[in-house]
Amino acid sequence: MKKLLLMLVLLSSNFAFAGVDLSGTIERVHMNGDKLWLKMSNTDFDRYCKPGWYGFNLYIPVSDKSFPYYNGLVTSALATGQSLYIANISHFNGSGACDLTKTGYGIVVHKAF
Repeated sequence: MKKLLLMLVLLSSNFAFAGVDLSGTIERVHMNGDKLWLKMSNTDFDRYCKPGWYGFNLYIPVSDKSFPYYNGLVTSALATGQSLYIANISHFNGSGACDLTKTGYGIVVHKAF
């Protein structure tokens, strides 16, 4: 019985540390000098990434070495109405905007449901 209880505790503790993943379509994009800003349709992003001017709360820094690829994925998703899937968004605590290059997983484009 103790072994079973220990296994249940260990299994549930692994789930407690799993990151939250979110997806949604892009509502709007804004490019300033050093960041590509995004606002997603899924308002759950606001829990992890604090909205700023005009609701933008996700960004990709132009200085990131993979910026051209991120920009291509974002442009493609915006133009075709596809969703962006952001894994491990719970890496952020809601105190500021979120740098999507810091989640450890990047972004995934998929068909909107």
